[in-house]
Amino acid sequence: MGVLRAIVARFDADDTEWALTRRQAVVLAAIPVAIAAIGLSALPFERVYALLANEDALVEWVQFLFVLAMIVLAATLAIALWRQDHRWLALLYAVAALGAIFIAGEEISWGQRILGFLTPAELEDINRQGEANIHNVGSILGLFNLGVMVVSLAALVLPVLRWTVWRDRARSVAGYVLIPPFALATAFAFPFAYRAVRLLFLPDAGARTTKYAEFAELCFYFGLVVFFLLARRALQRTGPPAPERPTADT
Repeated sequence: MGVLRAIVARFDADDTEWALTRRQAVVLAAIPVAIAAIGLSALPFERVYALLANEDALVEWVQFLFVLAMIVLAATLAIALWRQDHRWLALLYAVAALGAIFIAGEEISWGQRILGFLTPAELEDINRQGEANIHNVGSILGLFNLGVMVVSLAALVLPVLRWTVWRDRARSVAGYVLIPPFALATAFAFPFAYRAVRLLFLPDAGARTTKYAEFAELCFYFGLVVFFLLARRALQRTGPPAPERPTADT
């Protein structure tokens, strides 16, 4: 019971740092669980599953909207961090914004299915789906999946370190923009677990199992969007560093 109380206390302290109520934290943790459950529940129903997980279906378009939000939020954070003289953090978020732009373009094959243009012949020959994107070329998709796993694992480990190794430190600006709250653990645990299982046990999974990745990616993007929103709110609370007061000559 003492260990359980200590864990609950850590969660409560984390929520307090992020200005989250317990109800808000529970809702944030429950949403990825619901997304995973919806995907599993739809598996036996082919038409419903197709409406959710197929190319250009509901889940993929919600992902695209989340990635658009990531672009705006990452760019806003980069500007705010630059103005507060946290230059390396600002550059990191500028790179994140550029990366989100690339992901958004790849998600919709750079507008190919909307605008109806043909895939360049050189790309069609090497793209597994014959589309105008590069994430389906060679091992690039594997690198993207590895990136998702690395970011997800970091998002799970860093909050634990915050409340064990670094628990006596006040959370700095870097702590707010690099370490997500415990409430988002499920958002990152699901995509990490899915990718790890696929990599270790199901490397040659069938199409239906492969399409379940759409639900894992949706949770991943949800987690990043909420994290960026909370980080921006935290920056607004902490504000820019106070100017140094001039010292009087003696």
